[in-house]
Amino acid sequence: MFKRFGRFTARRPALVALISGGLMVALALGTLGMKVDYDAFSQLPKDTESARAVKDLQAGFPAGALSPTTVYVRSTDGTPLDPAELEAYAGKLAKVGGVGSVLPAGADGSLALLSPDKSVAQINVVLKDPPYAKSALDLVDGQLRDTAHAEAPAGTTTLLGGVSASYTDIRDANSRDLSVIFPVAGGLIAVILALLLRSLLAPLVLMLAVVLSFFSTTGATVLVFQGAAGHAGVTFSLPIMLYLFVVAIGTDYNILMIARLREEAERGTDPREAADLAIEHGGPSVAAAGLILAGTFSSLMLAGMALLTEMGFSVATGIVISAFVMSIFLVPSVTALLGERAWWPRKLKTKPAAAEEKQLETVG
Repeated sequence: MFKRFGRFTARRPALVALISGGLMVALALGTLGMKVDYDAFSQLPKDTESARAVKDLQAGFPAGALSPTTVYVRSTDGTPLDPAELEAYAGKLAKVGGVGSVLPAGADGSLALLSPDKSVAQINVVLKDPPYAKSALDLVDGQLRDTAHAEAPAGTTTLLGGVSASYTDIRDANSRDLSVIFPVAGGLIAVILALLLRSLLAPLVLMLAVVLSFFSTTGATVLVFQGAAGHAGVTFSLPIMLYLFVVAIGTDYNILMIARLREEAERGTDPREAADLAIEHGGPSVAAAGLILAGTFSSLMLAGMALLTEMGFSVATGIVISAFVMSIFLVPSVTALLGERAWWPRKLKTKPAAAEEKQLETVG
């Protein structure tokens, strides 16, 4: 089978590159609609007690009652906090769009709970939306936070706490990690490939292929879970885990194929024939490794939790795309099209196709 694949790729490298690359690009377009979900409770099976309790709570109270957002007011000038000012301040917070209510916090029914020395006060704000929802995070990180700071009584400072406020920090940290880890990991892998292949163009081709496989895997996950399954979004930690898995595994498979392609190029083999031989001899190993690893990760889909289900599907899909579409078809076909230019700026020292026979000297 792989012998036929190799021959077809050698005869039609442009067609194979167009089909394999086009398929990956089409899947990658699904990434444009990706939404990130921070709702931990939506990941639980619907029949668990905690999931049913949340559903019952939201039937009679604002969804944010699950975990109110806490506004802390602290005196900065040494003057005790004025309960009347705090009541007026809590009333302003209650009028913010997206806020359901302000819960009584004091034993006397007041909206602010004062510390014994009256230097700190706590106000519990209930949002209309679930505390993990994107709308709740945007509200806490936007209008509610701005109002809390702008309307704070004179001589005080305010801080927002609670689950929603914590997840806004997690969201910021996650966005920062993605912007740092993606280029750093990609750059390190590119450097290693450049040192291994002693080339600049080949590592660039490999990294572009691996990045494309990541986006096509992400797009496939979005199409399945956001589209077919109707999820609000993919789990926030999935992109970075998927990137590390797909890039690492995809690079390994690419190294197996590119090493055989370089070996054939050093022998003086025609680039198209080299692609044929690389697929014929390297394809079975890549395919077997991909099937075993994809099957292992796909078992996570039976866990019953959204995070593990998405992770099992996405990693298994990424491995299949990396092994069968990228490494077996895309990389050999593109390398065949590039020819000797694939190893630029290095000029390969080709070895003779067949070793010359040496004459034996007579001994004695």
